Amino acid sequence: MSKYVYQIQGALENAAGELKGLRVLVCDVNNFDSVDVPLEVLDNETARFLRFRLKVSTTPIRIQALPNAIQNNIRVPLGKWLDRWVLDNFYGNSSDRKSADA
Repeated sequence: MSKYVYQIQGALENAAGELKGLRVLVCDVNNFDSVDVPLEVLDNETARFLRFRLKVSTTPIRIQALPNAIQNNIRVPLGKWLDRWVLDNFYGNSSDRKSADA
């Protein structure tokens, strides 16, 4: 599989302001896309932590400023989910791109 990079753009919330996922930009040498990653990708403890941080602070959360354990709890499952997404969307059948939002 080709290498790719990603950047977490922000949190996705429903109309009530509840955290529902993350908006992520993904690119490789030939492709660039935005994907909405469902919160279910993360474990429950990490999801609760992010919900709490978003409620108590109006400033953006900088992932790289969080404790290493929390960073890993975000990056590892997100990376695995994005590996599959990149394979399906960048290298799969481009005439029938799958949406990660479904």
